[in-house]
Amino acid sequence: MNSTQPISLPSEFASPPARRRRWKRAVWLAVALALVVWTANSRVDCGPASGTSFSGNAANEINDPSTLRIATFNIHGGQGGDGRFDLGRTALALGGFDLVGLNEVHGRYAWEPLDQAEWLGRELHTHWLFAPTEQRWWHYQFGNAVLSKLPIKFWQRLPLPRRHARSFRNAVVVTCEFQGRALHVVVTHLDRSDPRDRQEQWQTIAGLFLALAEPAVLMGDMNTQELEAPLARLLTAQGVHDPLREILGETGPRIDWILTRGLRTIDAGIDDGGASDHPRVWAEVSLDAE
Repeated sequence: MNSTQPISLPSEFASPPARRRRWKRAVWLAVALALVVWTANSRVDCGPASGTSFSGNAANEINDPSTLRIATFNIHGGQGGDGRFDLGRTALALGGFDLVGLNEVHGRYAWEPLDQAEWLGRELHTHWLFAPTEQRWWHYQFGNAVLSKLPIKFWQRLPLPRRHARSFRNAVVVTCEFQGRALHVVVTHLDRSDPRDRQEQWQTIAGLFLALAEPAVLMGDMNTQELEAPLARLLTAQGVHDPLREILGETGPRIDWILTRGLRTIDAGIDDGGASDHPRVWAEVSLDAE
């Protein structure tokens, strides 16, 4: 039987050049896909930044104009100790505070309208600042944040030394106004995975905190316990106060800290309400009498 139609052979009978072309296309596709995944998964330092205001409006005045309620909380991206994500629980844990430093705050993906700092700021009616440390998977993945009902005068995001660890870290230095005076606040989250980087980061943070004019606050997840050398030295520095110890005495092992200079401790506490894998540490302070 005669036919003018070409015969289509199964792929296994295709000519060697055709098989090589398909193999090359498959290889190039796999290489391109691997390159995209590698690039997206790479951590990129967000670098320094500064400004003279936060986002949002603080609708509420501070609770007591003569005192200041501050808190530090590693929110674990909104994931509680039970493994459930619920930023509503995080907001409940932060109600009633005038100034809050947050760690492990996540940025937004393209399909999300708000990053976690903005969501909490809007929910709690405070000013907010998200200070990402790194970009990954096409968004600001991870960082610190500050929520404040106090007027903001200036803020600066400072990258911290990183030579060995995977994650980038930063410190947020904020100047706000309390009772007509400049209050300097440092919020940070030091590296956990590599002690060499953490030592260098401590040198930067301790030097910065001690150099700031009083009154000053240092708070955050330091991944450091009381007897470890960098923190032990800072705790014995002249004028440095640990509000939690002043109120509660021995508190057991902890890595989340609030330290102050030029402020008098009125009350302090540490609470584990299940909204994170970290407790919330808080203090109520007032200006030292001049």
